[in-house]
Amino acid sequence: MIVENEQDLGEAIDRGEETIEVKGKLAPRIKKIWFMDRFLWCLCLACLAVAIAALVAVPATGMMSAAVSLVSGTPAALLMGTPAAVTAVLTAAAGGGIATLKKLRNCYKLESAGAGCVVLHKKYKSMKKESRINCGRKEEF
Repeated sequence: MIVENEQDLGEAIDRGEETIEVKGKLAPRIKKIWFMDRFLWCLCLACLAVAIAALVAVPATGMMSAAVSLVSGTPAALLMGTPAAVTAVLTAAAGGGIATLKKLRNCYKLESAGAGCVVLHKKYKSMKKESRINCGRKEEF
């Protein structure tokens, strides 16, 4: 699936798409979110959770301007940059909330495909020899 905005990305992650191709201005922002240090990511996640909760209460017409104003004063904007923080908030708001961002970092591996394009591939995590967890969907083999 090809996505070029936060809305489509959030929905694709929540649907559990196997491969997501991110294009345009969204690609470098997703790279920044994905490659953040784990400790810094946890700090940003707490700040972003508050912004996401507030954004859900805002009517859809003012979503972008509200996202910028909610995020710009937070430590997340300082650590990851305002554009990446706004992308994180809008992606989470379009998806299932903060869980969408956790899925982005934990359930997908990132492959750079040149300038302005990244590809996210779904990971498979092994829990037992006879089963594997597909980020929320258990498959027996």
